[in-house]
Amino acid sequence: ADQPQPRPLSAAELAALEPAVHGPALAWLLPGEGQLHCVQAMQALAHEATGQGVRWHWRMPVQQVDAGRLDGQAFDHVFDVRGLGARPQLPVRGVRGELLWVQARGLVLNRPLRLLHPRWRVYLVPRPDDIVLVGATEVESEDRSPISVRSLLGLLSAAHSVLPELAEGRVLHMETNLRPALPDNLPQLQVASGLTRINGLFRHGWLLAPALVEEALAASGLREAA
Repeated sequence: ADQPQPRPLSAAELAALEPAVHGPALAWLLPGEGQLHCVQAMQALAHEATGQGVRWHWRMPVQQVDAGRLDGQAFDHVFDVRGLGARPQLPVRGVRGELLWVQARGLVLNRPLRLLHPRWRVYLVPRPDDIVLVGATEVESEDRSPISVRSLLGLLSAAHSVLPELAEGRVLHMETNLRPALPDNLPQLQVASGLTRINGLFRHGWLLAPALVEEALAASGLREAA
């Protein structure tokens, strides 16, 4: 089926769709665009998998992954999706990202926004309880320390420039972490007997993961076995 195409919005159309947005000279609508609450999605996936007999082993990092073996213990098939933990077997690096949760009572945002900002790749995502997720920086560093003043000012200034009601918002949460990236910044799927490696999803893990899992299962011969 044909997908709805992006279309430019006039100032009046933008105001009708997103009354809280002010300032942009140009705006485009991406019809049918979705969003995902990552924390809730992880909790739901873990709960569903547990109901199907999956056993979770939390806080047990794996140091060595080989075909059919995790830290020397034998398994039928091993999936290595450790991100940075896959070093030195994969040349993966960490790219620092920082984001904020801002609660602005009464602010109405109906859909995610992405700003074509000259410095920051800023996105604003509505969450329940009048919270807006503001992210995210992209810094070539493996530093996991708290968010920097430079990043905090940049993200909030960019967000406030299009959502003035954020001025009286409250910053509830600040988060930093590392995205796993390979030298070409593209995802990689490696399949061998007893071992499948998926890594390098960088900024796009939630978008790419379903398709990569399907491809990995087919390439491993496990989709037919299931």
